[in-house]
Amino acid sequence: MNDDLDLTMYADGPALVGASVNEALELISLQLSDKGVCHIALTGGALGGQFAAALVEKLNSNATDLTGLHIWFSDERFDTADSPLRNSQPVRSGLKNTSVTVHEVQSTDDGVDVFEAAAAYEAELQDITMDICVLGLGPDGHVASLFPNHWNPQLVAHAIPITDSPKPPAQRVSFSMNFINASNQVWIIATGEAKAPAVTQILEGDQSIPAGHVVAAQLTRLFVDVEAFFAE
Repeated sequence: MNDDLDLTMYADGPALVGASVNEALELISLQLSDKGVCHIALTGGALGGQFAAALVEKLNSNATDLTGLHIWFSDERFDTADSPLRNSQPVRSGLKNTSVTVHEVQSTDDGVDVFEAAAAYEAELQDITMDICVLGLGPDGHVASLFPNHWNPQLVAHAIPITDSPKPPAQRVSFSMNFINASNQVWIIATGEAKAPAVTQILEGDQSIPAGHVVAAQLTRLFVDVEAFFAE
């Protein structure tokens, strides 16, 4: 097992989401109290969307001033702003707490192409370090929009354009692996039997998949449910 990886296991997906969101809120509160600022990157996929929606619900019910909290997205589908495919959709449609600052990747509605959208996000991300970067895990071992055989570890810009994603839409904007690993903490979340092979590869330190290259600056965490850990 990868000794540098903090592994936490839960009974099922809802338990994982509930516990990890509560931990994120605790860290956000600590960062805001100590430094007055906290940067968290959310992600997409079914589980990433559930995490984002649960976090938004908690932020909406929080009566304290959350000025200084910044929400980013580790990857985004390049589509219309209101597209349900967009990873930012749970935040865009659900967040009511106006003290939180949300940084969305530009959309096709902005009259830019994917290269310009990546460059604009890159400019926003200058001098920013994520306190938490949340990543989903694909069955193929992809994280953010860095897919096996479709990513270049030599690209070190904070945000990079993706033009050949094997999952639609082909065009996306993604954090680079370099920028992911600059995060203070990276949390990989995974549930379900289909994710078990990729989880095993991460635990074995297998760098044949993008997820095997994730090493945060301070703490790398893997949150899994029983099925993702024990599936045969």
